[in-house]
Amino acid sequence: MRKKILGLVVIIMAGMLVCLCIMVYLWMHFMQQSLVKGNEDAGNRVEALSASAMSDQTRQMLLDSATNKAKLADNEFAEFRSDVCVLADSAVDIYRHISDYGDAKLLKYGESEKGKLVTFAAYGDGVDPESEEIQAEIAKIANLRGTMQSIVEKRSTMASNYLATKTGVFLGTEVCADYNIPKDGEVLKFEARERPWYIGAEETREPFFTGMMKDIDTGADAVTCGAPVYVDNVFKGVAGAGMYLNTIREDVGNFRVGKQGYALIVNDRGEILFSGSAKGELAAVEDEGDDLRESSNDDLVKLATRALAGETDVSILNIDGASYYVAYAPMTTVGWSYFVVLPESEVLTPTKELLDSLNAGNAEETNFVRNSIYTSILGMLAFAVLLGFVAAVISRVLANRLAAPIVELTERVQKIEGDNLDFEWTKDTGDEVQTLADSFGSMTVRMKQYIKDITEITAEKERIGAELSVATHIQASMLPCIFPPFPDREEFDLYASMDPAKEVGGDFYDFFFVDKDHLAIVIADVSGKGIPAALFMVIAKTLIKNHAQADEPVEQVFMNSNDQLCEGNGEGLFVTAWIGVIDLRTGVMRFCDAGHENPYILNENGEVTMLKPAKKKMPLAAMEGMAYLQNEVTLKPGDLIFLYTDGVPEATNASNELYTTDRLEAVLKEHYTEDPETLLKSVRKDVDGFVAGAPQFDDLTMLGLRLKMTEREEGENV
Repeated sequence: MRKKILGLVVIIMAGMLVCLCIMVYLWMHFMQQSLVKGNEDAGNRVEALSASAMSDQTRQMLLDSATNKAKLADNEFAEFRSDVCVLADSAVDIYRHISDYGDAKLLKYGESEKGKLVTFAAYGDGVDPESEEIQAEIAKIANLRGTMQSIVEKRSTMASNYLATKTGVFLGTEVCADYNIPKDGEVLKFEARERPWYIGAEETREPFFTGMMKDIDTGADAVTCGAPVYVDNVFKGVAGAGMYLNTIREDVGNFRVGKQGYALIVNDRGEILFSGSAKGELAAVEDEGDDLRESSNDDLVKLATRALAGETDVSILNIDGASYYVAYAPMTTVGWSYFVVLPESEVLTPTKELLDSLNAGNAEETNFVRNSIYTSILGMLAFAVLLGFVAAVISRVLANRLAAPIVELTERVQKIEGDNLDFEWTKDTGDEVQTLADSFGSMTVRMKQYIKDITEITAEKERIGAELSVATHIQASMLPCIFPPFPDREEFDLYASMDPAKEVGGDFYDFFFVDKDHLAIVIADVSGKGIPAALFMVIAKTLIKNHAQADEPVEQVFMNSNDQLCEGNGEGLFVTAWIGVIDLRTGVMRFCDAGHENPYILNENGEVTMLKPAKKKMPLAAMEGMAYLQNEVTLKPGDLIFLYTDGVPEATNASNELYTTDRLEAVLKEHYTEDPETLLKSVRKDVDGFVAGAPQFDDLTMLGLRLKMTEREEGENV
């Protein structure tokens, strides 16, 4: 019976629909002929030059420009803040492990060092420079000199960096000038604890940017960033740096969109810092400007408020008596906002010409179309009333028979939300509604089980991720990473780096004194990647160092380490390794190879020589009882030995080509005069340029040591 009723309703509705279509067709057909040609021509022109389309395209273009420029400018601040945080973290490490750091001295400088980068100490009000406590603190934090100078040298926008302690000591690194050269033996005075960057960082306990100011020495626009130094929740001081804004000012001044469009930057106080407009409401003021949120232009106030709240959007508002598109995007690091401005007249001019031509033609057809449409509407309304009455009667009859179960099912399904996944259905309609209800019941049961499974899986992934993060930190802390590592030893210059392919890696390097005249350098590569390789790396590194510091010959170090690594090596891991022990008095280096990459020796004439052992031996842990051979070479003052793992020559680009030792040798020959740190960075830069972003599957580790063999003062210890 239900099927018969539904069939009858379908036939009636279909018949009515056919009648309606015939009526509409008859009424509209005679109008169509007169409108087709005109509408086609007008439609083509409107579609090509639509004001709406042009406005949408303009909005998107301006929004993309503002967003991209804001990200580029903000990235400079973010990288600068990262450098300051690195300096703060280094200071935290010194204060936390102060007994592990030796005493370092600041180099003396004078008029002859003008224009060069120097590190100096200054003292705040009430600080006694001769105090043993103050001098002891300076001796420890002076270990930051290498880090501070390295950061200034690599960051072109950085004017200077410094560490201001709670005790009133100011350790600064900047270009030597008249104001920071001590006069007549007097100490430099500077009360950093009253500076805005110090106060802001201490109060917020987070990296803190000051407002824009003029650099005292150069007169350039600059900001200062400070990062607090806390050790176990105890405040020790603030690390900071000054940043030039010349690049950002030039970028804003040179930016143009369209013929009259320009850009500007507004700081967190609503002041226009830089602007491409020389006059008007959006021009920059040389000193402190007015807050845009206090402008007499209400639309500008609303826009500035949204922009400085971190929003990204495009608005049209009246500025200086004309209408402008204004797009804005946030610079989240400093709380500033980047604006892109374009006159609306540049967008609307072609559209206005088009609309004028269309309006003239459309006016002639308006009256004719209006009369025809009125007649059509009256006929369709009458038919629609009749059709609605019939549909209402039929629907009323069918509602109780067909719709009631569906309504009840809908109400029960709507209650399924949040944590309530219970579904009950006690009726038995015997039709598709019953099938649908059964499906919902089965679905809720499966959904409960699915949520349970997802919860367990998510918890397990979070646990593994946390453990990987801890493992990465532990592995990084095991490798010596403070350079120069032995500031009081001038016989050599040493630098090393390790970049794992995964969160944790199997490569490692090490360097340590066997006694006061013999320095050991080690590099190794564990087979495999990830956690197993990292754990095996820890064991291998510990064994090699323990045997070497026991004053065993290098071949005996590898033989003993090999036998111990073979014990319980169920995973079948092995380690390629290389060790060298240098007599700093004579330059004689005894070395041993366990299947590792051959190092290079660079002399002062630019000659690059691969240092090969008399006979290659198998890696450690490959076979128990393996005998290793000692080799010997004499290094001359000025020689540099370069160690590396296979991640360097086997770095692969997108075309699956290897970097190779030939390319490595070419880079070493080109940069042989550089210090170890710069040389390693030059090699890494060349490798990165070769792979061009292709994913790498092997750790990349390097170590460089240049021998100086400067005589040490009598009685000096390691």
